[in-house]
Amino acid sequence: MSKRNREQELMSQLIQSEKMAALGLLVAGVAHEINTPMGAIHSNNDIMTRAVAKIRKLLGPAPDKEISRLLDILGEICRNNEIATDRIMKTVRSLKNFARLDEAERKTVNIHEGIESTLTLLQHQLRNRIRIVKQFGDIPEIECLPNQLNQVFMNVLVNAAQAIQDRGEIRVKTWTAGDAVKISISDTGIGIPTEHLSKIFDPGFTTKGVGLGTGLGLSLCYKIVQDHHGTIEVESSNQGTTFTITLPLEA
Repeated sequence: MSKRNREQELMSQLIQSEKMAALGLLVAGVAHEINTPMGAIHSNNDIMTRAVAKIRKLLGPAPDKEISRLLDILGEICRNNEIATDRIMKTVRSLKNFARLDEAERKTVNIHEGIESTLTLLQHQLRNRIRIVKQFGDIPEIECLPNQLNQVFMNVLVNAAQAIQDRGEIRVKTWTAGDAVKISISDTGIGIPTEHLSKIFDPGFTTKGVGLGTGLGLSLCYKIVQDHHGTIEVESSNQGTTFTITLPLEA
């Protein structure tokens, strides 16, 4: 690696570290600001649900039709509120799980949690356009830096979504191979030209055009996986691209 590339890689790592530190502070603040009022809304909705049920009981088996209609409306509102609050709280949990910046040391974790959290955060990019197929194997927990691996999953999944120009499919598969866990992320996008495959993990290399990509994402993924004593490989054709990540059970 040339001196220029080494300097660029070190700078990209520093930038990413600062970005993740800022993200940690942001996530902590957002989680607190959302969870407090959401807890109150969830509690009030539970009280209203029980109140509606009690009113029905007091009115007996043959209540006034108009009152019954209004109670049906209130009951439906309560159910919709519960679905909405559960969805918001799930998103907040996914944000916290994705960042996991309180975990600066290696942990033994279930990587499926990180993948699921990342997919939840990407729903706005995937909804109604890209079908997600999950083929999760019965894999053991692995020793890793969870927040760093989540960055890898996010980067590869975003690239997969961007490679699909209209509608398509992303397939996420996990399985055990000897003393390692494998994760493959495949898309049905436009593929990567053969002449670019050997440079795809080089710092600064991008095919996204001016202003659309820094070329640091996949090189950082490569470095993170390498730091976990693993490998990341890519295969591509005009039918799509597959990234395969191999991680040892114990780093």
